[in-house]
Amino acid sequence: MLLELLLLTGAQVGSDWTSVLRKREALREAFSGFDADVVAKFSEKKITSLSADSGVDISLVRGVVYDAKIVLEVKREVGSFDEYLWGFVNHKPICTQYKSCHKIPVKNSKSEAISKDMVRRGFRHVGPTVIHFFMQAAGLTNDHLTTCPRHPHCIPSPSSPKI
Repeated sequence: MLLELLLLTGAQVGSDWTSVLRKREALREAFSGFDADVVAKFSEKKITSLSADSGVDISLVRGVVYDAKIVLEVKREVGSFDEYLWGFVNHKPICTQYKSCHKIPVKNSKSEAISKDMVRRGFRHVGPTVIHFFMQAAGLTNDHLTTCPRHPHCIPSPSSPKI
């Protein structure tokens, strides 16, 4: 799930979430459910065919395959991609207290740290702004306004299990 969100977040650069989400099922099918073990083994023939059949830019397809290989390296090193990402936020969501939309940053020190580490590892399309949007989508940070009905539901309770 986190790999899918990361790739969808990167794909929405220069677009919008609505457009990306309309294509989500087609992308999920094209990329074998975003299973890193499967996607990492895509051959050049499969990459070319997938790009031609789906209309997805070939550089994006190559990037997804490359990132899937890096996810597998992270899994070997850390145990899971989830563990790797949640480790940056001490295994619990960052709960912000913004009262207005214009106060919500497009990046922060955590997204910059994650981005820097991911770039070092070779991930593509993982600048700090993309990573901040990814953190919001994945629930690593709760940037709902305090007036939003979702805000309290996204705050972990003291009895919540460690993620």
